[in-house]
Amino acid sequence: QVCGEKNRFEKLMEYFRYEDTNIDFMVACMQFINIVVHSVENMNFRVFLQYEFTHLGLDQYLEVGDPAPP
Repeated sequence: QVCGEKNRFEKLMEYFRYEDTNIDFMVACMQFINIVVHSVENMNFRVFLQYEFTHLGLDQYLEVGDPAPP
């Protein structure tokens, strides 16, 4: 565990879901996520990073805008 997180990026996703009134923050989060995922050369690790964000509910949130955690 790092900083009380069970999963990596847990706090980031928590803030992203519940700061939905701060559009600039949400845009910055999405930019960060894209940079993290797409800066990796190894395709297997890139897929793993995508899975981590999916596991934390990013896809669900983006599809329906549901602030509830997965």
